[in-house]
Amino acid sequence: MHSLEQRIRELEDRAELERVLLQYYTAVDTLADMDGLLACFTPDALFDVADLGLEVYRGHGAIRAFFQGVFADTRYHCHHVTNFHINHLAGDEAKARGYVIGKAEGRGGASVFVHCCYDITYVRTAQGWKISVFDEDSLVPMGDEVSVLHGRR
Repeated sequence: MHSLEQRIRELEDRAELERVLLQYYTAVDTLADMDGLLACFTPDALFDVADLGLEVYRGHGAIRAFFQGVFADTRYHCHHVTNFHINHLAGDEAKARGYVIGKAEGRGGASVFVHCCYDITYVRTAQGWKISVFDEDSLVPMGDEVSVLHGRR
């Protein structure tokens, strides 16, 4: 059996992991909070949205460039995060899976409604838990809506 201190640390870690995810989606939905968004990721993070018709981005510079375009292209975003489940938590690494339902409309009138799952790998850093891998995949078949919305097609 784990000590009281170990159990408290695990509860604190679990709460912090979910907080980081919610900070990410909150920042995305503001269409402006780039610092809050990037604070969720390690400097060399992998951000994979290829399944949504976009690309795989590596590192703060690439993630920033992608979201600068997203923020410029989009009138609104609304993400609803559900079923957050930590399936691995050991030492300074954790993995989680969950679901997101989102709706967005672009400045050009394109709109999208997505049902996705995400798989996230977190690492504990000196600044707290950060996302090192974020992989979002569509659960419901989509056409080109996301890539059209973000000017990729």
